[in-house]
Amino acid sequence: MGKSARGWVCAITLAACAPTKAPAPPLGVPAASTPVTPAAATASPSPSTDADSGAASAALAAADELHRSAIVIDTHNDITQRLVLEDADLSRPLPDAQTDIPRMQAGGLDAEFLSVWVPPELYPGEKAYAYSVAQLDAIDRLVARNPGVAVLARSASDVRSAAAANKIAFLIGIEGAHGLGDGPDERLIARLREFYDRGARYMTLTWSNSNRLGGSSGDAGKTRGLTPLGLRVVKTMNDLGMMVDVSHVSDATFFDAVKASTKPVLASHSSSRALCDHPRNMTDDMLRAVRDNGGAVCVNFGQEFLDETWHQQWGSLQKSVGAELGKLLKEHPGDPKAVMLGFLPKYRALAAQIPRVPASRAVDHIEHIARVAGVDHVCLGSDFDGIPLAPEGLDDVSKLPFITEELSRRGFSAEEIRKILGENVLRVLAANEKVGASK
Repeated sequence: MGKSARGWVCAITLAACAPTKAPAPPLGVPAASTPVTPAAATASPSPSTDADSGAASAALAAADELHRSAIVIDTHNDITQRLVLEDADLSRPLPDAQTDIPRMQAGGLDAEFLSVWVPPELYPGEKAYAYSVAQLDAIDRLVARNPGVAVLARSASDVRSAAAANKIAFLIGIEGAHGLGDGPDERLIARLREFYDRGARYMTLTWSNSNRLGGSSGDAGKTRGLTPLGLRVVKTMNDLGMMVDVSHVSDATFFDAVKASTKPVLASHSSSRALCDHPRNMTDDMLRAVRDNGGAVCVNFGQEFLDETWHQQWGSLQKSVGAELGKLLKEHPGDPKAVMLGFLPKYRALAAQIPRVPASRAVDHIEHIARVAGVDHVCLGSDFDGIPLAPEGLDDVSKLPFITEELSRRGFSAEEIRKILGENVLRVLAANEKVGASK
């Protein structure tokens, strides 16, 4: 999630503070095995013919095969909140959500990192740890209730095995070290190990609130770097085999973390600052630093991170966001669950006042990152169910095939598309696993 529009649940705090998979409907995409040259991509359309129609049909089939045979991974999803707040059943369609298992299957999504995130103003101090544990428990229940279609993955090989078995691999990411709770440093380190043992395979060093590890991009800590405890946590994560997530952190903390980490880092849900000047996005220098570290940057589908105009217009609505939240806090004193659930429809209604950006804007960011950092260092981090409304054409997880369509149209090869869809994440995950855990 990102500052101001990182997700409906985030606004609560802000205002307060290659196996072949199961067949699916064909995609409307061109063939990835025959990349389109820039000249062809921009040429004026010629009159349609039967031959053109036949070629288009062949292209659709080839693209469908590519997407369905690739391992597709999303590194950040906030549906976890719904699992805790209302015990949502992901095995059935959730019309008011962006994620459920039927749509994951329709979108060819093999692996999903579920975010464990705590609104710090609603669950301060030790309450943050308790709410983190509640989310881990909810993820365990999700997998236990769906043994025929889902597994809890702890490694890259687990993800590949799940894909081969036509099952969805759920992984866990901790969003913000404040979720470890409060107390002595040793207690936080012990809880970090506990979360790893329960399946967490990355931790975002900060959320939009600065913490004892370092500064955040979302508050007055923008100029703060990693603290001594932050450096110790990075080392512990390297030793455990847990990816260091540099989304949300201040620029200073970012560069400190990349320098300190002996393993490839991950930006689980960040886009390009050159295309949209948001402090949560990565500058070109940051993209190159991730490249040199061997890590990857996973593009956030939130419209505020994709489009400068949308970002500015959304900023103008933040007073309204705060007012709506204030009403809910008065109506439900001491009941954070009621506040969070009540805020969802209001948050979406406010976002709906701004014209949506096209889905192609997300691919603009993918393309830019691939050009600056290299195609080996870009991936997908949708932030679904943490963003109020997604770009038009990327409405929910079922629409992920659009990414393959647009990348193919822009001339990316099949091998490059497979990397972007999931292989880059598997490489980073596996590179972290190669370190022996020092428990």
